[in-house]
Amino acid sequence: MRPLACLLLGVAVLDVLLVRAQQTDTAASAATSASSISGGTSADACHGQTFNPASDSDWNDIFPITVMGASGGPNSDPPLMDYSPVCVCPGIFGIPSPGITVTYWQPMYIAEIQKIAGCSSSLGGRQLLSGYDGLNSEQGFFGSSKEATQSTRMQFHWYEYPVFSLLDMLRGLVCRSGDGFNLAYMSEPDPTVQDDVWAGIYDPEAGLFATLVAQAACAVDSVAADVDFPLDPLFWCSGTWGSIYPLGVTANQAIDTFQLNHLVMAKFLARQARLGLAWQTIGPDTVCGAHANPIWIKSEYRVNQVYPFSRRGAPLVIGAQPIKQQPTMITNQPGLDDTVNLIWQGQECCIRSY
Repeated sequence: MRPLACLLLGVAVLDVLLVRAQQTDTAASAATSASSISGGTSADACHGQTFNPASDSDWNDIFPITVMGASGGPNSDPPLMDYSPVCVCPGIFGIPSPGITVTYWQPMYIAEIQKIAGCSSSLGGRQLLSGYDGLNSEQGFFGSSKEATQSTRMQFHWYEYPVFSLLDMLRGLVCRSGDGFNLAYMSEPDPTVQDDVWAGIYDPEAGLFATLVAQAACAVDSVAADVDFPLDPLFWCSGTWGSIYPLGVTANQAIDTFQLNHLVMAKFLARQARLGLAWQTIGPDTVCGAHANPIWIKSEYRVNQVYPFSRRGAPLVIGAQPIKQQPTMITNQPGLDDTVNLIWQGQECCIRSY
C-alpha cells in the first residue's frame, strides 16, 4: 500500500506548495515583465509571463481521485474511465499480477498558441526563433475581417511538462510520467501545418466529414461539452471550438480569441494522436498501460489556461466554453492575443506488488 500512501501524501502537500509559491510570485512577475521583448509596436511585441507550476496551476483539476472504485474530491470523470476496484496485469515473466485500480488527473503538457512566430509566452515572453515574421498571425475573425476569409493563423508550441515529476510528487505511482521538461514541437519550421493543402497529409479522410450532416452533428458535441463531456465518437468535432479538419494551425471559422486559440490547440492534439505521439490513457484497456490510438480521445484532456490570465473553476474540457470558470470572458486583453494552457490528462493505474 506504499504507492497509495504516496498518492494521499502528494495531494496533502499541494497547499504547502501554493503557500511557498505565493511568496515568490510577485518577484517572478516583475522579472518576467522586464524580460519581455519590445521590438516593433506594443501590439507586435513578444509578451509573456514565466509559468510557475505551483501557483499558476489550478489544482482542482487533479480531482476526482478514485481508489478501488471509491471516488474522492470534486468534479467527475468521463464515462470512458474505468472504475473497476481490482485489476490484473502481466507481471514478471508474464505471470498475471492482481492489483487495485487508481485513477486521477495529472498536468502533462504546456500548449502555447502564439500570434508572433517564434515567441514563447510561458518562458517570460522570449523570442526563441527569428526569421519567421511571414508566419505571424493575421488575427482576422470570421465576419469581421476580410483576412478571416483567407486564413486565421496562429503558431503552436508544445512542451512536455510533467508537473508531478518536476515537483517530485506521487513518486510511488507506476503511471506517473517520469520525463522532464522538454520543448517537443514548434510549428514555425513545419511547412505541413502552415498550409491547409499540406495538412491534408495527416487527414485524408477529411472530405468525408465536410458534409452538412457531419457538421450538424458537431452541434450535439458542443452541447455535450458545455454540459458534461465531449463525445469521443464524434472525433472530427471539437465542440463549440469548431471542426478539427484540416489538421494545421489555421482556423478559418473562428469568431473570437478563445475559439481561435483553442481550436488550433485541438487540431494539434488530434494530429499528435494520428502520428502516434499522443497515447490513449483512459479506458478499460489502458489500466495496465497507455497505448497508441490514431483517433484522439477528447475526454482524456482538461485545459487549464494560465496566460494571459489564469482561469479557475470546474475543469474545462475539449470543446467547452469557459462558462463554469472565472473569468468567463472569451477575449484576451488588447495586445495580448496569445494563450498558454496547461494540459491535464486522465490517468488509470493498476497498483500491484509484482
